[in-house]
Amino acid sequence: MFCSHCGAPMAPDAAACAVCGNAAAVLAAPAVRLDKPSPRGASGDIPDGVKGWSWGAFFLNWIWAIGNRSWIGLLALVPYVGWLMVFWLGFKGREMAWKNKQWDSLEHFNRVQRKWSQWGVGIMLIALIVGILGAIAAPAYQDYTTREQDVQRAADQAVESAPLAGGVVVDSNADNLPTSLRTVAGLLERKTGTDGKGALLLDGQALFTGEDARWQFPLRSFKLSGGKEAILIASSGGRGNSCETLFYFLLADASGVTPTPLFGTCAAQGSIAQRGDIVTIKLPDVNRASTIVLENGVVRADGQVVSLTGMNDPSR
Repeated sequence: MFCSHCGAPMAPDAAACAVCGNAAAVLAAPAVRLDKPSPRGASGDIPDGVKGWSWGAFFLNWIWAIGNRSWIGLLALVPYVGWLMVFWLGFKGREMAWKNKQWDSLEHFNRVQRKWSQWGVGIMLIALIVGILGAIAAPAYQDYTTREQDVQRAADQAVESAPLAGGVVVDSNADNLPTSLRTVAGLLERKTGTDGKGALLLDGQALFTGEDARWQFPLRSFKLSGGKEAILIASSGGRGNSCETLFYFLLADASGVTPTPLFGTCAAQGSIAQRGDIVTIKLPDVNRASTIVLENGVVRADGQVVSLTGMNDPSR
């Protein structure tokens, strides 16, 4: 020990310097903040007030682990292992956070962890309330959608079974069917020859000579744009007892006529309507109504194009 005034050596317990006579200076020990922890990793001691259950670590688990640099908490994302890690974080989370992150004081540590817990509990309460409301609303919504589907199904069935709006009934078995129609292609008429067989004639010339021609006759005509016309023809008989009636259109213009493929459900009656160049026919089927649409010279049955085959060729 040396004198602070003259620098002469002094005994450790000397009250004054033997050379200059000045009193020895008393060196005060540095103040120690008892509430400020050592830097992380400097001591393994866990002070009172750190241990305890952490709702923030339990509810927010991997999010809490990132925020508190407790990387082992990311195991909460791993299937199966995650459930065990969630409870481990609840029990040991506060201790891990104390060791893994630098804190200004115990009060600072508790304040931050309290906020984590408040957020965790708050988010879980919101999720619980949303879950309860969802459990209550889901059956009601399911019941609502079921009722809506039932109403829509009943409306669809009513539409399918009802005649077309603004349409007229078509019946190939009616007594007042026309024997001839004046068309843009010429006079279309049904004649019976000397052999007793019937045929469709256009200006005196037979359209077809096949077996079905004996049973074909015109029903009604529909004016189309561009000087064109669509004539609905019924083909009754010639198909056996299993099918009473089929139909086809003759598409007519000044140059002549072109037949569409045969179509129908074998029902002789239905409803028919025209809107612009679109002609729609609705015919009863086994379980529902079938809708046939003629548009731009193409026939579609329930949305599917009717293509010409050997079985639906009206000239056969």
